[in-house]
Amino acid sequence: MPDRRETLTWLLRALALSAAPAVHIDSASASQGCAAAPAKPDRIGAAWRGDRGYGRDPDLLHPQVTWALTLAAQQKTAIASLADVFLPEDGSSPCASAVGVPDFIDEWVSAPYPQQQQDRVVVLEGLAALECDANAPLHTFDATQAQSLVARLHARAAEGGQPEARFFGRFRQLCLIGYYTSPVGVAELGYVGYQPSARFEGPPPEVLAKLGI
Repeated sequence: MPDRRETLTWLLRALALSAAPAVHIDSASASQGCAAAPAKPDRIGAAWRGDRGYGRDPDLLHPQVTWALTLAAQQKTAIASLADVFLPEDGSSPCASAVGVPDFIDEWVSAPYPQQQQDRVVVLEGLAALECDANAPLHTFDATQAQSLVARLHARAAEGGQPEARFFGRFRQLCLIGYYTSPVGVAELGYVGYQPSARFEGPPPEVLAKLGI
């Protein structure tokens, strides 16, 4: 079970890597001999070409999602179970699903942009491979089963399993980005950069001291 310090380390790595292209996961090799079902365009690929993005001049005062959300309820339940393993409730902070991480991932992988569509393939094929490996529907897993599944995935990734490492890394990045861009996550980080202020009293004394000013 990761603590918040480890989670913040993951976040920094995720932000550093988030601009890198996501890598296609081979669901057949990830599932240890389980035959991979053929990818269906309506479930995996970029089948939403009629949707438009934000465009060149988005209305930042009235933001809105301009594309259809495409994950099924069972897929979001499976995502919530896995996300809560990475970011559990710890007594002072809520779990990932409580702050809307599954909704964030749904919006992300449904977006009609190349990076998001690559991530869609990684996430959905990764979930399908895990379900095949577990031989049970992921959306029916309880917390203990989800923790065991993530532990096995982490162990295989640490042993050099590239498909597992790719899914594990990218899915974890999306969970962290979703969590720490939520109001709860931003408050936990202590970030106040975009909050309005009636006046600016200068940098905090501890910052000035650190800079020797």
